[in-house]
Amino acid sequence: MNSTSHSALSCSGRREGFTLIEIVVALTVVSVIAAVAIPTLKGLNRSEQARAPVQALAELVQEVRNRAAREGRAYQIIFERGGMHAMAGSRTFNGREDLIEHLKELRTPPTITVTERQLPARPEVVREAPGSSSFSAKQAMKPMASSHPVGEPVPEAGEVEMPWCESIPLDLKTACAVLLWGDPEWDSMEGDKLRTWVFQPTGMISPARVRLQDAGQELEAAFDPMTGELTAESVRPITVTASL
Repeated sequence: MNSTSHSALSCSGRREGFTLIEIVVALTVVSVIAAVAIPTLKGLNRSEQARAPVQALAELVQEVRNRAAREGRAYQIIFERGGMHAMAGSRTFNGREDLIEHLKELRTPPTITVTERQLPARPEVVREAPGSSSFSAKQAMKPMASSHPVGEPVPEAGEVEMPWCESIPLDLKTACAVLLWGDPEWDSMEGDKLRTWVFQPTGMISPARVRLQDAGQELEAAFDPMTGELTAESVRPITVTASL
């Protein structure tokens, strides 16, 4: 009776544990799954990072298109090797340095100079002492000084409305190319080169495709000329051949 119970307990105890072989097999399976999953997750994360500028551009296109239609004036998005920049108007720039300088001006608050001016004279009543034969009210014109600027009142710092502009920076290691309507081939943004994408107040925009390429993959996006929506997007891995 005792031996039977002891044997049953021993068998039960053995069933509750794991052998060394089972532990090794479990660790091996976990290692294989991790070896497969981690590169996949890294690839997904890298793909999302590569898509971020295109997604930001898609949102910017909608913002620019809506502003052009709402305000009844043209807007533009300018591509250069360091980023994509949106602003009002259709100004032509003499190279990248001219564009960067203009962006700095747009983002610099205006300097408000307060000048002193003379306001119209205010009549001041001067009364003589009671009892005098010539007791009467006499008016003397006394000018008032003011430190307000000539013209409109000086606005507070928070009331100054800055011109709207927005930029999407690009890593200098990322190559940007643009294919606008009528271009025979892709135009790579290198050196001092600029390309302008114009948005008309009617809501119509020129068909455009944008290509971003880094060391490992190439992302291409196309936009609808009627709605400005992102209509096509593709990600392709690329192989960089090292030069000898």
